[in-house]
Amino acid sequence: MADSTQKKNKIWSEVLIYALMLVLVYLLYLCNHLIIFMQDDLWYWTNLVTGERISGIGDIVQSQVWHYQNWGGRTVAHTLLQFLLWGDGKLCNVLNTVVFDALAVFLAKAGKKWNAKSILLAGAMIVAFNPNMLDTLFWQSGTANYLYMTMLSFPLVWVYVRTLLDREEKKTSIALSVLSVLGMLVWGLLAGWTNENMGPTYFLISVVSIILYVRKKKKVQAWMIAGSLSLAAGSALMILAPGNHVREHEIASLGSWKLDLCKRVLDYFQGAFVYLLPVLVFTILSYVIYRLVFNRRPDKATLLILAGGIVSFLGLMLSPHVPDRSLFGSMCFFIWGSVRMLGEVFTETQKERYHFLITLFLAATAIYKLFFFWAQGAGWYRYS
Repeated sequence: MADSTQKKNKIWSEVLIYALMLVLVYLLYLCNHLIIFMQDDLWYWTNLVTGERISGIGDIVQSQVWHYQNWGGRTVAHTLLQFLLWGDGKLCNVLNTVVFDALAVFLAKAGKKWNAKSILLAGAMIVAFNPNMLDTLFWQSGTANYLYMTMLSFPLVWVYVRTLLDREEKKTSIALSVLSVLGMLVWGLLAGWTNENMGPTYFLISVVSIILYVRKKKKVQAWMIAGSLSLAAGSALMILAPGNHVREHEIASLGSWKLDLCKRVLDYFQGAFVYLLPVLVFTILSYVIYRLVFNRRPDKATLLILAGGIVSFLGLMLSPHVPDRSLFGSMCFFIWGSVRMLGEVFTETQKERYHFLITLFLAATAIYKLFFFWAQGAGWYRYS
């Protein structure tokens, strides 16, 4: 009788998890549908040289050459953005939702056993802990720079950190090795050329992974070196773009270097104590729970992922301005590490009820945030 009741409870909990998934995804689509092309979208929607609407690939190429020289170095993100804008809003609504789903699945699945709860937990955390949903999940310029670039780059990070978990060297044919090197040269260049704090972070993770791999007395693979070098090249191309120097002069001064420095320090620490605080608290609690249960540190892959969150935030110290949306990549690193730690804890201890309760709470929080965001825009609720 007890087994039958337990089985029914498990079935109903699974049904609830999948139902919450559907609600979360549907609300994401509704919010995307609500937000039209706006602000920077309207500029990137045109040929940046002629001011005319984009009508072909040539317009995008001409725009990005001008953009690199005159405004900024995020060529990969803004090229993708112009292709998305060249499509239409309906296409963007669907793609934004699909890429969000793909990121949630990736963060839940990469390297550990996963289930529906883990996917919902990862997706809910991206929403619940996000300091600026509009600019990172719905505004098209923001999604291209943050959501899409994270989805492009994180799998590359996993290619490196997973080598720390391999017990045996994998032998490959010469043809496959050559293809791996060529693939990593292209992928690394694109991932490194994403944005100013994340590209160098990916490069450092690749270097540390190679060093730890060598310390295990294993032979470094050619693709590792190729990917690391191309990550460095992509980061350099982005940071050294002539347009970045032009853009720096557009930042308004408060009148003295002392006031500018104070503002910069306040902006930076606001990132840690306001924007990242919820996910940092959750990550620390996850780490403490892991240590209490296993009496050991998480594996090297998880520690390197968590270090990625810290390093990417430290990299923003060099930025003259730290908007809340710029913390998206760091937030995702912490979410990734937390999901890995909690997944291992709940799987090994067979305490799935706690996994369910945590997921349920964060999913309800995420759904509330999305519904409130949509209701405001749709006119259901307005501040008086």
